[in-house]
Amino acid sequence: MSSTIIITLVVAGIVLLLSLGYLNNVLEKNTLNKARRKAELIDRQRRCATLSETLPGQLVNVELKQLLNRIELKLSDELIALDPKNAACKARADQLRELIGQGQALPVTNTPLAIASKAQIKDVRFQLESLQAQIVRAAEGKVISAVEGKKWLSQVRHMLVSVYIDYFNAIGNDFLAQKRANQARLVFERAVQFLNKQKNPAPYQQALLEFEALLAQAKSLSVEQTQPNAGQ
Repeated sequence: MSSTIIITLVVAGIVLLLSLGYLNNVLEKNTLNKARRKAELIDRQRRCATLSETLPGQLVNVELKQLLNRIELKLSDELIALDPKNAACKARADQLRELIGQGQALPVTNTPLAIASKAQIKDVRFQLESLQAQIVRAAEGKVISAVEGKKWLSQVRHMLVSVYIDYFNAIGNDFLAQKRANQARLVFERAVQFLNKQKNPAPYQQALLEFEALLAQAKSLSVEQTQPNAGQ
């Protein structure tokens, strides 16, 4: 065998090894990307389902439930395309199609939540931030239009303000009932400042007037409590 043939075979062998290594690297990369995408879809699917079931009842209506159903169905379809043998995902997709088919007749069974603690307000704020993220991703993925996404993001901001109004009302009035005027005054001052800082304060004018009246009541009670009585 001539040296030329030997060199040619060696070069061919090296090229073959490099090609196999490259192909193997591409396959591993594709497998990793597929696994990451699958994990992302499962996580987003779970978040949508959880939000639909656990958001406080006072924040949920049929339109919001159906929005979450539509987003989750799109995620389910993408997941089925990646994992066609996923029977659980197929069953969930069928269930979502049935729920979406009910339209405005879809029942809303979320329980209203009386928000009266920092822990509760923190949990609900976290839920609304998660909802906002799902809406943004849905608009980016063309699941909903940009106009619809903008409308829903505005609605989520309104939900958060409403939650804080309920929170300030609950703890402020509780302090008043306990004759803890100074604590009530601080709460109502925070409420007034919070509403005045809103970019669009118009929808909250009635709540602002009520908080201002409660603030005046708390201040008056505080003055009464700090005055020395006649016996002293």
